[in-house]
Amino acid sequence: MKVGGIERPMCDPVKKTLRVDPRALEFVVFMFPGKSSLPSGCLWSLRVWLRVNSVDHRLFGEDEVWVGKDPDFNAIGDASFARLKHQNGSSGNGLYVGRAPVSFGVKWTRIQGNLFKYSMEYEAGGVGGVIFEDVRLKLDVGPRSVGFLIFTVPSNSVPPGASHKLRVWIRTLVPPSSLVPSLDPSQPQQQNFTGLPFNDSYLYQRLYKTDDFKVGAHLQFESLGPKMIMAFSMGGPEVVGLAHAPHGGGGKGRKHSASGSLGSVDEAGPDL
Repeated sequence: MKVGGIERPMCDPVKKTLRVDPRALEFVVFMFPGKSSLPSGCLWSLRVWLRVNSVDHRLFGEDEVWVGKDPDFNAIGDASFARLKHQNGSSGNGLYVGRAPVSFGVKWTRIQGNLFKYSMEYEAGGVGGVIFEDVRLKLDVGPRSVGFLIFTVPSNSVPPGASHKLRVWIRTLVPPSSLVPSLDPSQPQQQNFTGLPFNDSYLYQRLYKTDDFKVGAHLQFESLGPKMIMAFSMGGPEVVGLAHAPHGGGGKGRKHSASGSLGSVDEAGPDL
């Protein structure tokens, strides 16, 4: 799917056996609005069907395609925002997550041509981690013209402020109307464009989500109740020197199903 000069894969390869001429295949691709969401009007469902000899086969379906023009992110209550642009380093803008100051940074690497690999990391209180890595995007715009919007929304958790929903959106300037692809196949297509300095309209699409971002500050662990047994320190941490880094220690991005020792309760309401 390509939005605002950014192309990204929507599904893994689908294998089918063919006993027909591949040139006879037709594809039916359509989208329709999803359920209630915030920001409003950005949630879509995508379907891809294969048609041949009057027979239809569904290839792919996705009910969480988030894309929109100038979404109203301010409608999301209790959200904390950070914006990154022209970024290619480990430091970046920050926000408060559960009263903890957290900074985010985006790195990109050109793989070949207009194919880039993106990763995002965070740091809070001198400790950091990977949000996602090896997200591949094809760009018809310069990599420095791609901006990022990051926001968190607190979830119900014990202790309060320990669990958050994290969302990462990417944005690009809306191209001038003269460079929007024409629906007339006889007209030449101009794919490369540069946003005008006075154009303050943007196309957004959601790149990543997790409902289990576990960061906070001044957490009241005593609120877990009188049956909780708290450990105590028996001295400072021990430092062990290694001649070589252990194998298999490569960090992976946060999974959507990540869990932790602090419980969280899903909140009812519109999708984010």
